[in-house]
Amino acid sequence: MAFEQRLSQIQSQKLILSPQIKQYIKLLQLPLLELQDTVEQELAENPALEEVPSISSTEQKEDGEPLTDAKNEELDFQDTFDKLDQLDETLKTTLYSEYNTKLESIEDLEKKHNYRESIINQAPTLSDYLLWQLTFIGLDEEDKNIANHIIGNIDYNGYLKITVDELSQQLQVPLEKVNAVLKTIQSLDPPGIGARNLQECLIIQLLQKKNKNNKQDVQNAHTMVKDHFKLVEKKDLPQLVRTMSLSEETVKKAFDIITSLEPKPGRLFYHDEATTIIPDASVYPSDSAEGGYTIEIHDEHVPHLRINKKYRAMIKDKKTDSKTKEYLRSKINAAFWFIKALDQRKSTLREITEQIVKVQSDFFERGFAFLKPLRLKDIAVEVGIHESTVSRATSGKYISTPQGTIPYKMFFSNKMETEDGSFESQKSIMEKIKFLIENEDPKKPYSDSKLVTLLKARSIKIARRTVAKYREMLKILPSHMRRQK
Repeated sequence: MAFEQRLSQIQSQKLILSPQIKQYIKLLQLPLLELQDTVEQELAENPALEEVPSISSTEQKEDGEPLTDAKNEELDFQDTFDKLDQLDETLKTTLYSEYNTKLESIEDLEKKHNYRESIINQAPTLSDYLLWQLTFIGLDEEDKNIANHIIGNIDYNGYLKITVDELSQQLQVPLEKVNAVLKTIQSLDPPGIGARNLQECLIIQLLQKKNKNNKQDVQNAHTMVKDHFKLVEKKDLPQLVRTMSLSEETVKKAFDIITSLEPKPGRLFYHDEATTIIPDASVYPSDSAEGGYTIEIHDEHVPHLRINKKYRAMIKDKKTDSKTKEYLRSKINAAFWFIKALDQRKSTLREITEQIVKVQSDFFERGFAFLKPLRLKDIAVEVGIHESTVSRATSGKYISTPQGTIPYKMFFSNKMETEDGSFESQKSIMEKIKFLIENEDPKKPYSDSKLVTLLKARSIKIARRTVAKYREMLKILPSHMRRQK
C-alpha cells in the first residue's frame, strides 16, 4: 500500500467563539467569591477600568461605552452573544480549560495560604495523641517500635486495620508480644481505641467502666455484648430477657449503657474544614400587597466598574501619539466587554432564578416534599438560551430560600409519572419516603414493600428496588435494623 501527500480543500461549518463570548462564559460559571477575585484581578491588570462606590443608570450608560475614532463593529455585543445559544454541552470542558489559568493560580495561592495556616495552627491528630500518651508509659525500644506500627495502622475511626498475625510476621516478633503491646494501646484514651471490630470496641469501653458506679448494670452490659452480641445488634430486648433470665428493667438499664458508648472512638479527632457558602441569589416573600417572592442577585461585594474618563479623553486628544491611542483603545475595548459580560451574567442569573421561582413556588412555601420535576432544558426554553448556558450559570452556585441555603442544582430533578397522570420529582418522592419512615411505629418499621404500597396509595407508582435505592441515598437503615423490640 503506497502513502502519498496531497493538498485538498474541505468546506465545513463550525462555531468560532470570540474572546468576548469566552469571557462571558467564564464569568457566568464563577460563583460569587471567585467572581469577586476575578474582578479585582481585572482591575489590577487593566488601567482603563476603575472602581466606583455606586453607579447610577445615567453614569453607567455614559461610562459603559468606550469612545473611539471609528465605530468598532466588535462592540455589537448582542449579535455576538446570540451565538451562545448554539453552544453544545461538550464545549463546556474544552472552553473552560482554555481560559481558567488565572483562576487556578488564585486557587493555588489559597491552598498555599491554608497550608501555612494549618502548619501554624495544626490540630492534634489521633496518632499524635496516642504517641503522646505512650511517652508516659515505660516501653522498651522493641515495644515502642511495635506500638508505632500498631498506631500507624489505626484508621480515623479508631479501629486497627491489620491483624496481629500480620504485624508479628512483618516485625519478626512473637505474637504474644504484639498482643501485649496492643492491650497497652487499648488502655489509652479515647476508650475503645485499637479495637478490631465493634464488639471488641464496646467490650474495651465496658471494661473501663467496671470500676465506676452501677457495677452490676455494667457487668450485665458486658455479658450482653460478649455473649449475645447478635441480639444486641437486633435490639431484641425481649429475647435478651429470656436468654439472660433477667428482668425487663435490668436488661433495659444494661442496654442503655451500651447505647451510650462510642462506636467510633476516633470521632473526636475528625477535623472537617468549615466551608463558607455565600449565596449568589436570595429569594424571600415579598412585602407587596400582591404577595409573591422578591429575587435579589448578590453583587454588593463585587466592585462596580466603569471606564476611566482620563484615558477616554486621551484618545480624543490630538497630542496623543498613535501607538498610545492604539494601546488605550484596546484596553478600553477590553474594559467595555468585561463590564458588558458582568451585566449579562447578572441578567442571565436573574432570568434563570425567576423561572425557578415560577415553577417551584410550592417548594418556597411548603418545603422539599413539594419540589416539582424540572430539567435544564425547561428553563433554557423559557429564558431563550441554550441548555448548556443554564448548566454553566447554575453550577457551583447557591441560593438563599425560606427553606435554607441550597445549591441551584437541587431544583433540577427527573420527573416520574403518577397514576393520576401528574408528575412527581425524584427529590419530592425521597422526601415522602423520609417522612413515612420518620413517622412509622419503631416496633413495626415499614419494609420497602410496605413503602411501595403506601406510596401507591398516594398515586405514586414505584418499584421496590427504587424505594430501596432512595432509602440508601437518604442513609436510612433497612427495616430489620430500625426495629426496636
